[in-house]
Amino acid sequence: METTLRQFGNSLGVVIPKVLRDSMALSAGQTIKLEQTEQGLLLKPMTKKISLSELLAQCDPNAPMPEDLGAWESSAAVGNELW
Repeated sequence: METTLRQFGNSLGVVIPKVLRDSMALSAGQTIKLEQTEQGLLLKPMTKKISLSELLAQCDPNAPMPEDLGAWESSAAVGNELW
C-alpha cells in the first residue's frame, strides 16, 4: 500500500489510508511508536499499561461515597454472600 508524506512545519507526517486505520483501530491523536529497522520504518500503535499504583494515584480518598454505592453496601444479602 502506498501513502504520502506531508510537510508539517519542520516535520513530516504520514497519511494512513482509511482502510488501514479501520483495520488497526487507529484514530487521530493516538500515540504510535516509530522504530528504524533494517527493512525500513516500523510504526506500531502504543498500548499503555497502567499499574495499580498509577490507578490508585488518580483516586481521591476524601471523595464522598456515591449514594447508590452506600445503598448497596447497607443492603441485606440475598443469596450465599459472605460479609
